[in-house]
Amino acid sequence: MNNTLGAENKPTYIRQRYLLAFLNQLNEPLQMTYIQKLVFLNEKACGKEYYDFVPYKYGPYSFQLAEDLDILTKRGFVSRNSGRFEPITGIDFDNIQFISKERGDELIRKAYREYPYYAINSEILEKLFTREEAASLKKSGTTSERTNPVLFTIGYEGRSIEEFINTLIFNNISALCDVRKNPLSRKFGFSNRNLAHILPQIGIKYYSITGLGIDSEKRNDLETKEDYICLFSDYAGTLNRRTVFLDEVYKLYKMHNRIALMCYEKDPQMCHRHVIRDYMVEKDDSIVSEDL
Repeated sequence: MNNTLGAENKPTYIRQRYLLAFLNQLNEPLQMTYIQKLVFLNEKACGKEYYDFVPYKYGPYSFQLAEDLDILTKRGFVSRNSGRFEPITGIDFDNIQFISKERGDELIRKAYREYPYYAINSEILEKLFTREEAASLKKSGTTSERTNPVLFTIGYEGRSIEEFINTLIFNNISALCDVRKNPLSRKFGFSNRNLAHILPQIGIKYYSITGLGIDSEKRNDLETKEDYICLFSDYAGTLNRRTVFLDEVYKLYKMHNRIALMCYEKDPQMCHRHVIRDYMVEKDDSIVSEDL
């Protein structure tokens, strides 16, 4: 291994420096699946929050961690051989206080037993446990039994992609309706292509309804609350020309029971999704709505 990196050559983000230090302390090449579990258990044991995780195919998984590992590899901090990652160079960082000793299937079993929520979407649960144990873990990991129809709204401002997905899971949401005009984002994980790839693997349908979006240039000069009120008033006046898209949302609500209208802003009152929600509730007063 090369000497410890100088300050000017360190990875960009603190979480990437933590990940590189973690790989150094592992002192063995490992596959992505096991690195994910070891980092997850380390964070849980030490109260660290460098990465958020979701219940994925093989248990707790961070899309950001996978992205950072790819970045570290491309930038020459980490090597990858036969699907196994190991650091090329060292880095100064706080001591990693806990690394689970388990490896392979035993490592995954440990993560599932201690944190059953992260086993709910596992494709290998019944391979690792008896049928009875697997059923018990899935039951223990269930977060919500609410199945009543609800029209949710949600923004991703200030949320990681994993935190965002967990919010959908916790509320038993079946489908996400993206109502952005341009469903792209510089924030990792929130472009339509990413969402269309990730969400179905979590058991959530993804729909992009760009016809309900607001042109970005109309937001360029917004400064006061009154500016936003005018924007949304103007937008509400265009809904009679968007009925084909509104009808699509209504059909999805009837089909999936629990759906969420998604856009960027954290506060729904600062986002046009609340206008769509209000239209839907006015059209059918039996609709229950909730902001996340």
